[in-house]
Amino acid sequence: MDDGTDFFRLLAAIGGKTELFPAAANPARKAVNEIVRAQLAAEGTGLDALRAIRTLLGPAAFAEALDGVPASKTKPLLARVDPHAPALAQPGDRVKALLALADGSRAPAAAPEKPARKATSRKAPAGKEAVSRESAPPEAGANEPSGAPAPRKRKITGRAALRVSEER
Repeated sequence: MDDGTDFFRLLAAIGGKTELFPAAANPARKAVNEIVRAQLAAEGTGLDALRAIRTLLGPAAFAEALDGVPASKTKPLLARVDPHAPALAQPGDRVKALLALADGSRAPAAAPEKPARKATSRKAPAGKEAVSRESAPPEAGANEPSGAPAPRKRKITGRAALRVSEER
């Protein structure tokens, strides 16, 4: 057959005359499953296409075709049709989720709400005893930068430690 042949038209013609092809039932089932699996694995397949394919094939044939989709293809398919759903680790769980989405018994997960930002300002404690830091006089030497770095504390070991302990 040449490249200009419309194979879908030929498949429809064969499907219309099943009595001419009684020995081709199993290869036809395999061909349908391969066609459906190829479409499900394709990038553009979304939730609407998933539901339309299920409606066209029926629940049993769709479940058979979807069950044969490789695990490496079910993960991106589920991410496309339900992008906000929690990730499922097991391929069987992904197939069940896809079946539920296709038949409408499960709706796609809604986008997670972003948490509200907390207010950064705090209220001053109520009462006369409470004095704000701005109105209190600064303590002498507190938080004043001096030109010299803070002295380092040395760890006393050996003879110096014995002498300090004897002086106490």
